[in-house]
Amino acid sequence: AAAIAQAMLNDPTTGKIALLIGYGGVIAVLIGLFGISRSMALAGGAGTSYTSIAMVLFVALVAGFVAGFGLEYGSTEAGSVVEGATLQGVALAIGGAVTLVMGVALTLLGIGIAVDKNFHVIVSALLIIAGIALVVSGFVAGDAGNVIEMVAWIGFMLGGLILGGSSIKSSS
Repeated sequence: AAAIAQAMLNDPTTGKIALLIGYGGVIAVLIGLFGISRSMALAGGAGTSYTSIAMVLFVALVAGFVAGFGLEYGSTEAGSVVEGATLQGVALAIGGAVTLVMGVALTLLGIGIAVDKNFHVIVSALLIIAGIALVVSGFVAGDAGNVIEMVAWIGFMLGGLILGGSSIKSSS
C-alpha cells in the first residue's frame, strides 16, 4: 500500500486519470450487468430466482467500487505517504470483499442465463467460470491466487463484452 501511495503522490494527475478510467469502466460494466439482471428478473423466466439476487449484489458492488474509488482518489491528495498508505490499505480491504461478492453475483447471473437460455451458452460459461474463479482467488494466496484472479477478470470482461454485444444486437 505504501508503494502505491508513493506513486500516487509522485504523480497525482496521472493517478486520478487512471483511477477514473479504471473504476469508471468497471462501474459502467456493473451498471450494465445490473440492467440485464434486472430485465431478466422482471421478465419472470426460469432464472428469475438467480438474477434477482444478482441484481441486488450488482447494486452493492457499484457502491463498493465507488467507495474504493473515493479512498484511492483521496490517496492522491494525502498529506503524507503514511496517510495515503492508510487510504490504500482500506481500499484494498474493500477490494477483497468486493471480489467475493462479485464472484457470487457473476455466478448467479451466469446460472440465470443458463437456466433462461436467453443468451449464448458461452456467456453463461464465462460468467460462471469468472465468478467461481473470483471466489476461489479470495482464498488462495501468492502467485497462484493472482493467476486465478487474472483468469477471473479476463472471463468477466469477455463475458461482459459478449453479453453487452448480444443485448445491443437483440434490441435493434
